[in-house]
Amino acid sequence: MNIVRKLQPRGAGPCVKQTVTATVVTPSGDRYSATNHCMNPQTECPRAGMPTGVGYDLCVSVCQQTAHAEMNAVRFAGDAARGATLYLQGHTYACDSCRAAAREAGIAWLVIGTPPDLI
Repeated sequence: MNIVRKLQPRGAGPCVKQTVTATVVTPSGDRYSATNHCMNPQTECPRAGMPTGVGYDLCVSVCQQTAHAEMNAVRFAGDAARGATLYLQGHTYACDSCRAAAREAGIAWLVIGTPPDLI
C-alpha cells in the first residue's frame, strides 16, 4: 500500500495568480504533495501584469507565501526525497532555487507534468 500525504498548513489559502502543485514520488511509491500556499491569500494578485519570474518578493511580503510548491514538497518529504521523482503541475518550469533544492534533497528526476496514477 502506498502512502499519500498532502501538506496544507492551517489557515493557508491558494495563490490567486497560479496554483502550483508539486508531488514527490519516492522509489517505494509514497507521495508527498504540497502547493504554493499563501498564509495571507489575496483576492487580487500583487504581481498582476508582471512577467513570470518577476516580483516574487511580493509573494513573500504581501501574500506571505512560505516557499514555492517544489520546495514545500521536498521539505515535506524529508529524507524520503532521496532518489525520488518530483512532478510539477500548474507551471512550465522550476526556478533555479527550486532546482537547487531538489538536487540538494537527492531528487533523481524533475518532471513537468502530472504524476502517474496510483496503482
